Amino acid sequence: HISVSYSIADVVKQMHQVIMDDSAEYAVIPQSKDKVSNLFSMYSMSSNPDELSDLVAHDFSSALITSFSSAMSTDEVFKFVQSVNNMIDKNILEKLQVNVTGMIVVLRDMVNLIIRSSLLSIVLSVIFIGLISAVFFRRMIWGVLAILPLSCAIVLNFGLMGHFNITLNHITAILSSIIIGVGVDFAIHFISEFQRLSKRVDKNILNAEVIREVGYPIVLDACSNMGFGSLLFSSFVPVGYIGGLMVLAMISTSFGTLVLLSSSIEIKKHYLIAGPSQK
Repeated sequence: HISVSYSIADVVKQMHQVIMDDSAEYAVIPQSKDKVSNLFSMYSMSSNPDELSDLVAHDFSSALITSFSSAMSTDEVFKFVQSVNNMIDKNILEKLQVNVTGMIVVLRDMVNLIIRSSLLSIVLSVIFIGLISAVFFRRMIWGVLAILPLSCAIVLNFGLMGHFNITLNHITAILSSIIIGVGVDFAIHFISEFQRLSKRVDKNILNAEVIREVGYPIVLDACSNMGFGSLLFSSFVPVGYIGGLMVLAMISTSFGTLVLLSSSIEIKKHYLIAGPSQK
């Protein structure tokens, strides 16, 4: 991936070649330390000494090797930085301290930070959504049921990402957070309608009536968001992932609401309608 690299060693080689009648044979670092010192002395007398400050410290205690790389994916960035660090550990003398830095390391650290923060946000968001739903619907069990489709969709999302070898990077991690926003509405609508109809509909047909009332809007809402599927045709791979995972999120959250949530409510409907004191 490296196209060009440049350091104080290249400067020494160039100076050595120039003073030796520009012969390519002398485009090397002199073996004698005195010759190297002489080259630096000549350079300081013939140009601005501060020009070397970008390559080497004033006391020559440390130096900078600058490398330019081609464009790399997130996966390649992680592997590249790791391979460089492994090479340093195996080949560099212990008395030398080598630190890898630059935009490629910043990008790696930024991706790690975004992934960790996104995963933490997902967990905290699910917990807070459950608590808010419990307060709004006035029972803790409704809070648990409200996050059931959402939790299953998140598990399915990450599971299929692993199955299809879709890397968990900063883009897919942020996308997983979006699932929370688009998926929690379905469960809240279903529970709200269940509570409303439970006051005037026979409990034996209550669940069927709820599905009849909210099933079509939920499916229509999910289908309307399928427009994200057009991103699948993007030439930019992460954007294509966004399209595919958004379509999956719509299907999983709507299916989870109409099947998992509905069946869970049906199983516990006597408890949910009568209340905990009359179960």
